[in-house]
Amino acid sequence: MALRRPRGTHDVIPSFVPVIVRDVTLLESLVLFARRRPHGNLVALLRDNADFRRLFCASALSLTGDWFTFVALSSFVYRHTGSAGWTALLFAVNSLPGVVLLPLIGPLTDRFDRQRLRIACDLSAVIPVAGLLVAFHTQSVPLALGCLAGLSIAAAIASPIPEAALPNLVTSRELPLAQTALGSLYSAGLLLGAGLGGVVSAAWGASATLVIDGASFAISALLIARIRQPLSKAMTTRRIRMRADTAELWTFVRSTPVVSAFLWLTVGLRLCYGMVGLLPVYALDRFHVGDAGVGVLYLAQGLGAVLGPFLGRRLVAGSMRRRLHTAGAALALFGFGYLALAQVTALGPGMAAALIGHIGVGACAILAINGLQLATPDHIRGRVMVLVFGLSSALQGVSSLAVAPLAASIGMPDTTRFLAGLAVVYAAIWAIGVTRTEMARKTLEPDTTHEDAPDLTH
Repeated sequence: MALRRPRGTHDVIPSFVPVIVRDVTLLESLVLFARRRPHGNLVALLRDNADFRRLFCASALSLTGDWFTFVALSSFVYRHTGSAGWTALLFAVNSLPGVVLLPLIGPLTDRFDRQRLRIACDLSAVIPVAGLLVAFHTQSVPLALGCLAGLSIAAAIASPIPEAALPNLVTSRELPLAQTALGSLYSAGLLLGAGLGGVVSAAWGASATLVIDGASFAISALLIARIRQPLSKAMTTRRIRMRADTAELWTFVRSTPVVSAFLWLTVGLRLCYGMVGLLPVYALDRFHVGDAGVGVLYLAQGLGAVLGPFLGRRLVAGSMRRRLHTAGAALALFGFGYLALAQVTALGPGMAAALIGHIGVGACAILAINGLQLATPDHIRGRVMVLVFGLSSALQGVSSLAVAPLAASIGMPDTTRFLAGLAVVYAAIWAIGVTRTEMARKTLEPDTTHEDAPDLTH
């Protein structure tokens, strides 16, 4: 983002809106290699299933637009505060507000029309994007953080909806590929949005990135509105019963060991994720590159996170047992990548370290989410998805808040080493725990007690 006052913070470039459409085409080309044998490939699934295509593209657009804004916001905050802690704090502001609403969001996702709920979230997100325009023009960091919190609340409600609705839009044979593709969109949005966002921001200013983000929400809402199949199989009641719904959720989690295992793995990943908030500081302070360099480093991070889910899917080969062990190994890879990042002093090796680390992040996060989808019936899937998203947001926020004082007291490299080492140790302890309970032998078979649970035998 070019935040120097004379250069483009007032320039709005409407012609960049078509970039969003090109992003979707590029995103499809990135996943051409992902084939589900013998059940076709992603391009065929997107071509033949119009409702999945609309959900996929809507999610891709909104996530890509979000990263356009986040790159601009990262540079804006760092340039106006000069603090690595404030930059890491962005991840906390982006994560924590939605956690407060967690007991409400889960029942909303299961009890109300998911399609209308997602449309409302997309349209309401345009308001804080407009607020960011004002914040950038007035050079107000507090206003920018407040608008980011507003976007976080909208995203907290909207983000679990595609994951909860997906099994209702595709067949059980298409579900593994569709899950991998949809789950990797966060990483693909990072790859496209952060990479292109850094270039657009450096060349034409912050306003162009915000216009793209606002347009992406509007187009996403339009695509969701055109989905014909219901995103919810059945809503037994529109009445929200927070206590009863939450009790049902916890009973299900405690009685389903594979769900508990993936939730604990998510805990480890997000506890260590705060160090990712230091990436812009590595680019600007240690590697001495500008806004475009921030985008390039995010680009390497995003490429790794896109590759991770597809590589992980190849390794698991439909086996829940392999899914568990591969996801645990991926968490360790995340740690090793960031241990390498703490040692390098140039952008090129830094990109390689971020690439390796986020192959691990992408594989770990998406394998865990996909495992939870497969193990959960529709009537409670919304609450499980909200739980994992809320848990991720809360722990990621706590980790990001911890990074600020750690970086100030022991320095950025040592903070990175500490959290990266924690990721490796946690992965080892988690793997030992899974092995000792013999979960793979006794409890990882397909759950046939739920009549709407996906068929895992294919």
